Amino acid sequence: MGKLFHPGAFLEKIKRKKKSTKRQLTPKLKYGCSSSEDHQFVRGIPIYAISQVLEKIISGTPGPFRLINGIRRPMPLVRLLEVELYPTLLSKARSYGLSDNWVQALAKKDPVRRQVLRVKGCLAGSKAEKLLEQGDMILAINKEPITCFLDIENACQKLDQSIDSDGVLNMTIFRQGKEIDLIVGTDVRDGNGSTRMVNWCGSIIQDPHSAVRALGFLPKEGHGVYVARWCHGSPVHRYGLYALQWIVEVNGQPTPDLESFIEVVKGLEDREFVRVKTVHLNGKPRVLTLKQDLHYWPTWELTFEPESDTWKRRTIKALQPTGA
Repeated sequence: MGKLFHPGAFLEKIKRKKKSTKRQLTPKLKYGCSSSEDHQFVRGIPIYAISQVLEKIISGTPGPFRLINGIRRPMPLVRLLEVELYPTLLSKARSYGLSDNWVQALAKKDPVRRQVLRVKGCLAGSKAEKLLEQGDMILAINKEPITCFLDIENACQKLDQSIDSDGVLNMTIFRQGKEIDLIVGTDVRDGNGSTRMVNWCGSIIQDPHSAVRALGFLPKEGHGVYVARWCHGSPVHRYGLYALQWIVEVNGQPTPDLESFIEVVKGLEDREFVRVKTVHLNGKPRVLTLKQDLHYWPTWELTFEPESDTWKRRTIKALQPTGA
């Protein structure tokens, strides 16, 4: 977490501008509108998403330290069920075969919303990935009915409060007409997000972040490092190494993570041809060759240091100036 939020209503205002002209904002968002007017809409998120973590920060729950507003504070680790969920009305769930007993139990738990949570997808590499499937209905955790996202959050937080917890949830789900009991693992995150990236041949390379993992795919070959962006005029632009793909090998050497990738590329020389094996977001592998240019495109990395709240740049490989 990079900022502390005020424990009140948290609103996010998004402005869409199609031209630089200043116009009166309208409170309605007109989808598909081709006019040049500016529009705005306002959304809110439940405050419990902030307050639960904020309480841990204030109480000094142990965790890695982070500089917040000039004060060095321990930031608590957050336990998550890395699954994307969405609500479905009980009336629709009944048509999928959900029993009357469960419909009544869920309606009794939440008579206002009358809904059940369904799985949209699991984050790739998560402990839930191999267990939960798209379309599963989450009926209960530890025999307690589940009807909303807060129920999931509370179930995960209870695992940290239990001394003998092994970090798993005893879930009851509904899948293809059958009720199934599963033991699903949870993941622990520090909330810092991406803290390291490498610029190699004009491409921005990092370990896959949560938004990428939410797409539900990682290469089988040790995952690899993710190409997030590329620069115009760079070697990767010239030779076609674009974003939305993973580098899994460089000159035949596996690059399962950022550290191993750095170890490989720091041994490459200027003007050297490099063979790169990639896997695209659609799962298709590809092999290409590019030529390094350490004069204009040196290899360097950015690393975030949470304790000082700063980013530091370090040159990994650059063209050494020749002596007079």
